[in-house]
This record gives sequence, structure tokens and C-alpha cells, in this order.
Amino acid sequence: MCSCHFDSSRKGQKDETDSIRLQKELCALHRYVDGIIKSDSILQQRFHCSGAGLTKDKVSIDFQDISEDSFEIFKSVFRKDVFDSPLLEFNIMSDITFGPEIILIKEDSLGRTITMVSPIPRDIPSGEAINPDSFLMRTEYDYYPLSTTEVKVIITNHSRYKYDCGEDYSQVYYNEKQKIWETLPTNPIRNDVLWIFPSDCPTHEQTIRFYTSEVPNRPGKYRIYKSFNGNTKVAYAEFKMVDKKGIEQIRKRISEYNMKNRDTIAQNITDFGSYGDTIEVSLINNSFYFQEMFRRKVVSYSAVSHGKIQQPRLFTSSAYSDTLQISMKTEKSVYPVGVKSVSVNLINNNSKALSFGGDYRVARKESGQWILLYGNFNVKDEGIIIKQGGTCQFTANLYPLFNDNKPGVYRVYKRIGFDNSREDWFMSAEFRIK
Repeated sequence: MCSCHFDSSRKGQKDETDSIRLQKELCALHRYVDGIIKSDSILQQRFHCSGAGLTKDKVSIDFQDISEDSFEIFKSVFRKDVFDSPLLEFNIMSDITFGPEIILIKEDSLGRTITMVSPIPRDIPSGEAINPDSFLMRTEYDYYPLSTTEVKVIITNHSRYKYDCGEDYSQVYYNEKQKIWETLPTNPIRNDVLWIFPSDCPTHEQTIRFYTSEVPNRPGKYRIYKSFNGNTKVAYAEFKMVDKKGIEQIRKRISEYNMKNRDTIAQNITDFGSYGDTIEVSLINNSFYFQEMFRRKVVSYSAVSHGKIQQPRLFTSSAYSDTLQISMKTEKSVYPVGVKSVSVNLINNNSKALSFGGDYRVARKESGQWILLYGNFNVKDEGIIIKQGGTCQFTANLYPLFNDNKPGVYRVYKRIGFDNSREDWFMSAEFRIK
């Protein structure tokens, strides 16, 4: 009896391990195939498919409104040209759920009758509310302009429990005057998919469209609801739409944060302004990490533009520490980790006068290359002149808040030239941090 019980227990553990392994593989496969389809509109049109679905044991590809005679051809071509896996299953989706309104349009030039599917509102689902601390449903941003046509919903499972849901959702707007939540038109077509949220595969994204031709966007609060675990659990994501007045309030919020704080985020902002729906915010370090920090600490508005993600740049020009009786060096050869700036001396012993501006660059040596630090190095004072025997001392900021100024070799670069000459070159001053 004991031996039988042990074997049964071991078998149960193996089955559970296999199930977890399968769910991980399915989640990874779903993300991959769904990403391929959704990133290629031509592919979507070719296969009559808007994305991949996820069931308990398969990743499903649903072909919309194709004939049964074409089904095998579609499957074969998809496996050959897009992706093939034994975990893929294929279906024909020709019926529309939830009883949407069908509007008949008169015949086209070829004598065919065109039909359109009208978006339908859905009630707020009933069920037990899920604690957002353990199961979070949110939109990509907290604020959107009225011109928004779609939002991305992100669902993350932080709990130890498994959740599942379908593609259906409800969308509502809070009418401030009447103090009620109004239902809004939603997608009438629901693909027959099942999204599973085990604790080790926690995140899923869904794009929700706004049918503004049916109901125009209004400033105020919106919610997107979804049901989970057989309509027994409910979660929602809340966000706001803003008009011109709301956009101006967001701009003032950025301005006040920049004026009242001296933290990393505030010091990283170099300039900001607005036009139309867009608020442009320039950052010293414009990496994804610092953009995300701005959204988290200052404001999460979909129409804030930081420009293109900034990748580290190399300094590749020739530079000299001592040439033509001109030299440049730092006050000290070694500085401690965390140093904020270094003092640099540019000395002219040439008979000709030097001319240069206030700008400079700082770089760190990595794998034989010089990586430029992030910083606001474009100092505006121009037309500095040093005659023979003169010295110019300036401070080079290292911006440790926005750079990983780890121990190593660094250089300060400065472009100079002779007065009344078009020729110029770079001087460099090398130092170490340790």
C-alpha cells in the first residue's frame, strides 16, 4: 500500500511538472506567433487572421470567413510561410457571437451584397472583484488625448493562483453629471480563445479599439472590464481622456515637478513644450529606462514625446593632449567614484591665439572604444580667446545621476582652433576614476 501510494504521488507530481512545462511553452509560442501576425498587416489580410489565440493545450490560428474548401490550403501555406509547430491548431471563424446588429448595404459594382457588423455595448460583468495587488489590469498610460482610437490593456498575475479569460470585454465611461457608468460600443466579433495566466507566465496584452464614429470620445474617466475564471472573477483598467484644458494641466504638472524637485528625473529634463495633443519633453539621458522613470514619477500621458530612444554613441575623432605647444589636462589624474565634475586646464604656449566655445564632451573607455557620457554639454558661451602664455580653466560635469560612472579611464574632449582660422581639432584630457 505504501509503495503504491508513493508511485501514485510521484506520478501526480510528474503530471503537474509536465503541465507547467507545457503552459510555459504555450505562452512563449503564443507571444511569438501573435507578435508575427500583429506586426504585419499584409499577413493579416492574406490569412484573414488578426492574431493568435491560446487554449489550454494549443495555440490557435483562426481564419475569418474562409470557405471549407480553402481551409487545408490556408493551413498548409501558413505552416510553410509563417510558422509550424505541433502545438498549433487551426479553425474557421465564420459566426459572430453576442448577437450584433447586421447592417445590409446595397450591392457593389460586381453585384455582391456588402454587409457590415455594428459595434455593440456590453454590460459591466458581475463577479467577485480581484485584488489589484495580486492581479493587476491596467492600460499602457494613465492619460490619453481625445484623438485616441485604441488603448493597450496589460494584465499581470502577481498571485500564486491561475486565472483565465476570453477575448471579450466591456468598455464604460463615467458620466459626471448623471453619476453613472455608461456602456460604450465594443468589438462585436469575439474569437474563441482562452488566455491562461499561471503565476510563472503572468502577462498578456490586448488592444482595445474605440468606435468614435458611434460614440465620440469625451474628457473624463473610462474603464475596461474583463471576466475571469468562468465569469466568477472581475477586474478592470481605469484611465482618463483629456481635452485641451486637460493637456494644459498635464503640461503645468510637468513644469511644477521640474521647478519644485531636484531629483534625478527633474535634473534629467532639459526642455519641454506642447503643440496640439503632444507634449515634447527633452531628456539628457533619453534611454528607455529614464523615459519609463518619467512616466512613473511625473505623468503617464500617451502623447508625451521624448523623441527617439537614445543609444550610447562613440567618440571616433582624433584628439591630442599636447600638440603645437598647446596642452590640456585635468587638475588631478585620479578621482573617486561618484565625483560630479572635474576641473580642466587648457594651456596655450603657441604664438597664435586660440579661439573656442564653451562646449565639451566626456567619454569612458570600454573595450578599446570611447563611449560618450550622457549630459548637457552644449554650453552657450562662445568666442573665448586665449593668447600665448594664457590658460583657460573650465569645469567638466560628469552627470553621475544619468551615467554609470564606474571605475575606469575617462577623457574630456574640447574642440579648439586658432583665432581667425577655419581649421580646428580636438584636445583631450585623460583621468581615472577609482
